[in-house]
Amino acid sequence: MAMAIVLVALGASPARADDAQKARELFTQGNTYFDLGQFDKAIEAWQGGYQLKNDPGFLYNIAQAYRTTGDAQKAIFFYKRYLSNSPKAHNRAEVEQKIEALQEQSKNLPPPGPFGPGNPGSAGNVGNVGSTVAPTPGETAATEPPSVAVTGTSRTSPPAEETPGGNSLLEPGAPGPAAPPPHRIDLRAAFGFDTWSSGLQENAQPSFAFTLAGGYTFGPPAARVRFRLGALFGYTFLKESESKESFTSFLVDPTVVVRLAPRFALMGDLGIGVLSIGGIKSTSALLETSSVSVNGSQALGLVRIGVAGEYDLTRNVSLFLWPAYANSPKKQYFYQDIGRFEILAGVAYRP
Repeated sequence: MAMAIVLVALGASPARADDAQKARELFTQGNTYFDLGQFDKAIEAWQGGYQLKNDPGFLYNIAQAYRTTGDAQKAIFFYKRYLSNSPKAHNRAEVEQKIEALQEQSKNLPPPGPFGPGNPGSAGNVGNVGSTVAPTPGETAATEPPSVAVTGTSRTSPPAEETPGGNSLLEPGAPGPAAPPPHRIDLRAAFGFDTWSSGLQENAQPSFAFTLAGGYTFGPPAARVRFRLGALFGYTFLKESESKESFTSFLVDPTVVVRLAPRFALMGDLGIGVLSIGGIKSTSALLETSSVSVNGSQALGLVRIGVAGEYDLTRNVSLFLWPAYANSPKKQYFYQDIGRFEILAGVAYRP
């Protein structure tokens, strides 16, 4: 009995090695078909390779092929299977953005059927969905062959081994790294201080500053550069010996967002709006002379230029640092242009 078990084990090892070698060959063969534009044959080769070796790289390549041919529903399916089988994939953020872009382009299409790797006709049914999804320029299939170790685990429970990208495979559903948030609407709250660079006849201490903002971001989620249109409410004050002026600003705040890394973005904004100054007395350092009598709040134009660095803690929450310079042109009876440097830090939430 023991001898029989040994013989079976010895016979299984060469078979597994042969499967791994055949999977590599099918991987390379699929890449060749993909480069030649024969996407149905590429899909067929990669599906055959995945049946021999449950490597998520095959699923990613199949999704790329379906996406290139315009079959959005199947591309979404295989991208999701790839992420499920490789929850810590190094390109997780990129793949999630592709999924969202494909979903937006196929909202009006019929729901996908129960297709998947190995189902009859899944390889030869390329392009049967009416949407056209253009591939990203220069995008190709993966070029690294699958890893050599082979186990008998099922497709939904990949082995704990290294993928071509160097990521350890885990059970489906395990938490992976946070991806850049694809949400378009954001709400922001920030606190900091203002320093006065011009506009006063005397020096003033830095003042507490508070800002609330919100915006909507345009452009494909996968794009590196996007445009955001926002609105901003800001508050600070000027503390004098005999008075305290409040500064309240309301701005339209267009912003350019540049994604430098999966978790980090750089933003530049140019806010244009109105500054309302309340509580001014005749002795205020803001006025040109103390003989001026000011009644009620004074409204001035305001231009605010800011640059922010933002780090994503999760897909919904980010931290940011937001330095800016705000300037209001001189108004009649005021001493000069009012200039303020502002340093803010806060939290962004994307519902």
